[in-house]
Amino acid sequence: MTPAHDVVRLARLDLRVLGRSRWSWAALALGPAATIAIIIAALGSDAGIERQDTYRAGAASLLLLGGLVVALTLGATPVRAGIDSGRFGVLLGAGAGRTRLALGLVAARGLALMGVLAVWLVVLQLGSLLVGEGLDGPLAVHVAAGYETLLVSMLAALMAATSVGPVAAWVFGLFVNVLAQAAVNLKAAADAGALGTADALASAFYFLWPRAITSPMIAELQARDAAGPAAPQIDINQNIVTVPASEWDTIAWTLVWCCVIAWIVVVGMRRRGVR
Repeated sequence: MTPAHDVVRLARLDLRVLGRSRWSWAALALGPAATIAIIIAALGSDAGIERQDTYRAGAASLLLLGGLVVALTLGATPVRAGIDSGRFGVLLGAGAGRTRLALGLVAARGLALMGVLAVWLVVLQLGSLLVGEGLDGPLAVHVAAGYETLLVSMLAALMAATSVGPVAAWVFGLFVNVLAQAAVNLKAAADAGALGTADALASAFYFLWPRAITSPMIAELQARDAAGPAAPQIDINQNIVTVPASEWDTIAWTLVWCCVIAWIVVVGMRRRGVR
């Protein structure tokens, strides 16, 4: 059996463990439950652009808040759970290898996050049909963009979980997410000349740190101040700053960071004590 096959088998095993978890089913159910509230709010708005904005802003808030909770929990919990249950010890004793075990976790958790967002997207598209807006292509692009931002946060939590407990790992993943969003916000402010002498520091931070991915949909909503809590307008020194949609360099840069963090997860698992 090749190493790649071993990683696939370990990922499938972790996905089966997730499939038996009540928490996983609760995460899936969060999307439909929130969508009902979003539909009600949208139907309470005037038909047309206002209703569309209300629906999209609600969907973006679900992805920002609910998606972040799901991503961080997926990343922060598997290491401690696998050790405490004895599952990691059995797998390592059977010759799985720490590198393959770590890569299996990365693959399984990334696929689980993708699966949850895919279910949410299907439900949100059905909701869009119900409010009379039809299938929403920009919303689908926004969910895809949000996945990458959530993925880097999830991997950061998983990286931390190889050294610290789940709560600290969860907080660290949140910290990375906040700074990723800050990187693009500060760069937008620097480009608008709103930071004065701090422009160079903001640009340096942007070019070094992982970046949140801004979809065209959320950029348009923010420009009209219609995105709600998902992307409020930024007021810096009485200058309103809007964040433009991400280009391919930002998408590629954050993917590079995902690969770097995944490698650090492997290094962390090699050093983690397992009983």
